[in-house]
Amino acid sequence: MQNNNIEKSLKSYMVGVCGVGMVGGALLRYFEGKGIKPLLYDPGKNLGSLEELNQADVIFICVPTPFKAGEGFDLSYVKDAVSKIGGEKIIVLKSTVVPGTTEKMQKEFPQHKFLFNPEFLTELTADQDMNYPDRQIIGYTKESFTISKDIIMLLPLAPFERIIPATEAELVKYYGNNWFSVKVIYANQFYDLCEKIGADYNTVMESASADKRIGPSHLVVMHKGYRGFGGKCLNKDIRAMIEFGDKEGVDLELLKTAEKVNNDLMKQQGIADPEKFSKRE
Repeated sequence: MQNNNIEKSLKSYMVGVCGVGMVGGALLRYFEGKGIKPLLYDPGKNLGSLEELNQADVIFICVPTPFKAGEGFDLSYVKDAVSKIGGEKIIVLKSTVVPGTTEKMQKEFPQHKFLFNPEFLTELTADQDMNYPDRQIIGYTKESFTISKDIIMLLPLAPFERIIPATEAELVKYYGNNWFSVKVIYANQFYDLCEKIGADYNTVMESASADKRIGPSHLVVMHKGYRGFGGKCLNKDIRAMIEFGDKEGVDLELLKTAEKVNNDLMKQQGIADPEKFSKRE
């Protein structure tokens, strides 16, 4: 019954994708696999046009949100994209943004209905992660709540599906990536202890991670030839959350410690730019 509803929803909306990078590209291929041809706009890749994008009813925003010191994520690409969307659209933000952003966008562009749909993709398995997700989460504003069920039905089915307020949905993304960062540092601290006393870390890690409450992810110390967390996502997400906490008067001391230990690890390895590595999560 639900599958029939999904197909009905897919056919009742004209879908647009703004930004066809890793996230937007995986989303595009998912829709194409369902027999839907989204309207595209990505000037950097010479794909589509604003005129085409503005014919869509539902527009997924998948543009970059690079980290900007003191401001968290740089929303200029998101705001630029939204400002060019005419009429009254349903806009689904998939770009990672700090908590409260979807609500702010709703107030700034009240003619649209905004939702937030966090992505949980790994670079090397983006299509698999998109088509067969563990979770599907839609974050709503007061203005978009009534259409949130329709939008989640546009997306791949998942064993865990939730429609929650947008700010909580934005925090879900940070909760995961910051936990991964802490887990990487935890593993590295235990690795150093094992080395000091002559114990084999891998033996300890394999046996400990067999506990389903722990799990094996992010516990391999030497990842792609280096220690610590690199790439673009974990580094910028932990920094953005630390700054967000400071702004809100909450000292996220554990995250600050994890970041400091990671920075020290990078210095010890002579790595000046950890973001050059592929995403770890």
